[in-house]
Order: sequence, then C-alpha cells, then structure tokens
Amino acid sequence: MDKLIEILNSMRNNSSDVDAKLSTFMEEAQNSTNSEEMLGEIVRTIYQKAVSDRSFAFTAAKLCDKMALFMVEGTKFRSLLLNMLQKDFTVREALQQQDVERWLGFITFLCEVFGTMRSSTGEPFRVLVCPIYTCLRELLQSQDVKEDAVLCCSMELQSTGRLLEEQLPEMMTELLASARDKMLCPSESMLTRSLLLEVIELHANSWNPLTPPITQYYNRTIQKLTA
Repeated sequence: MDKLIEILNSMRNNSSDVDAKLSTFMEEAQNSTNSEEMLGEIVRTIYQKAVSDRSFAFTAAKLCDKMALFMVEGTKFRSLLLNMLQKDFTVREALQQQDVERWLGFITFLCEVFGTMRSSTGEPFRVLVCPIYTCLRELLQSQDVKEDAVLCCSMELQSTGRLLEEQLPEMMTELLASARDKMLCPSESMLTRSLLLEVIELHANSWNPLTPPITQYYNRTIQKLTA
C-alpha cells in the first residue's frame, strides 16, 4: 500500500508523465491487491485525496476510469467508488456545515467522475445526473461561501454542462433560470455575477468555447475582481 500511496502522491495534473504514472499505479494495484478489503482501502485512498485536493480531482477520475472494472473477490472497483459517492451525497448538508472545502471537493470529484468515467457500453453514469444537478443548485443557493460556491458551480458547468444537458435538459433549464435570477440580484458581488454571466453565455453558445476576445474579457475581469 505504501508504494501505491507514493505513486499517487507523485501524480500532478497535466504533467507529461501523468498517464505513465496512472498505468504504473494500476499495475501495482493489480499485482498487490488480494482481498476485497485491500481493494476498498485503495478506493478510499484515491477518494480521500481527490476530495481533499480539488486540483487532483480530474486526474483521480481518470485513474478511477482506468480501474473501473478491476475486480477482487467479485467486487468491482467501480461499485465501491459509486458507494462512496452516494454516501457523501446523503450527508452533504452536514459536510457543508462541518468542512466547506471537503464539501466543494466532493462536488468537484462527483462532476469529474461523471465527465470522465464511462460504463462498459461507453455511456456516462446516468445515476449521477440528478445528484449533480442537486449539488449544483445547492452551490448557487449557498449563503456561507457564496463566491467559492459559485466559482465551483461555474467551473463544473463549463466542463460537464453539455453532457448534463444531454442527459436531462429540463433540469439544466431550471438550473440556468436560478443562475440568471442570482446574476440579476443587485446584492450579489460583481465576481459572482461575472462568473454566472460567463456560464450563461457559454450555454447560449451551445457549450462551445467562447471566442478568444470574450474569453480574454472574462479572464481579465475575474483577475481584477479576485486581485
């Protein structure tokens, strides 16, 4: 297990050798895992690192996709992972009150798993769609960490918005209506309104990348507001 933790801690998003390290981790896990208990420990280790470090969530989701069908004693890696996500979803309100960063980390990882992992038939996990919409709506409604929550919601919609809308378009319509209401509320900060406007423009552009001048405008504006 120490070797697996060492490989996991050496991974960095977008580094040139991240794919090689993902493969190395998977090979080591397959060679050293001989019980369902140890498989569960591996899933928990990846999960805890992903939800405690949002910058690692995408890489963790890629690793989980590679290991999804890995099975020990009849138990699949994927099943254990989905069980952990479901467990945190059921206690998300307590999580938000006790540890905001952990709450945001859970939502980020949930969205990255949905955006990255696929079933054996190549389909996204539809079972995650409604929980994700629920979490994104709660981010918009958050009163305690408004800007951090809206930033998290904005980033996840930019990466998974198209896929979410393809699965349940009516829920996206409701979510964006809430985003518009919040954006037009004069008591919201300029940063919150700017983040939401960018998402609304992105949706109006069918989730395709905005033109470079528009992207640069938002980048400059957000940099000024967060300086």
